[in-house]
Amino acid sequence: MINELKAELKKIFTIRSTYIIFAIMLILLVFFGFYVGGWHSQKIDLLDPTRLYRITQQATSFLSIFTALIGLLLITHEFRYNLASYSLSLSRSRSKVLAAKIIVISVLALVVTGILVVAAPLLADWGIHANHLKLVPQHYYYWGIAWKGLIYGWGYGMAGLVIGTLLRNQIGAIITLFIVPHTVEGLLSIWLKNNTVYLPFTSLDTVLGVNESAANSGPIITPVHALLVFLAYLVGAWIIAWYLFMRRDAA
Repeated sequence: MINELKAELKKIFTIRSTYIIFAIMLILLVFFGFYVGGWHSQKIDLLDPTRLYRITQQATSFLSIFTALIGLLLITHEFRYNLASYSLSLSRSRSKVLAAKIIVISVLALVVTGILVVAAPLLADWGIHANHLKLVPQHYYYWGIAWKGLIYGWGYGMAGLVIGTLLRNQIGAIITLFIVPHTVEGLLSIWLKNNTVYLPFTSLDTVLGVNESAANSGPIITPVHALLVFLAYLVGAWIIAWYLFMRRDAA
């Protein structure tokens, strides 16, 4: 397994798109954290005792899609450039190759999300003070945003990887990743109404708390309940992805 893990790490950090994605994430984090969330704060925002907490939620929600992209590109690059056969030849077990990808993306997603959770409120607070504004005393739920944020970032990373594993086509996987969470589930909400909270990405949003107003209009589920819903979808998707990965040709 050590060789498989080293191989997957080497793939991530030798792909130019990884560094482009990291650079875009950093630019957006500074822009939305320091400028939008801090420097450009409105007076009414400065009176919100949960302002920094909400900024952390929003930053995590908005930027976690990039961890999903890294996971998606890790596997789809292999099929796009006909490199999958070389990856599989490094190990006697296809399951080990897939497990290595899951472990590497899990660790990467947790590290990147941890940085977002810490940096977003600090940048916002810095921007507020840099513009000589005064923020009311804050109620910041450290433990809550820590586990919810990490689960959210990890969930998106796993979603990107499993979508890439299922589809193998890079363009199709990217389109799916961008349209399913909001467009498709948004359209399904017209039909499902209150039961929308049981859709995979909506349940993941519920874990983080970014759709609390939507959840409060219908059947309320707790973040833990929402996490179990998302995990059920994720486990089911991975069972199918694992089966196809074991059975399909490498190319």
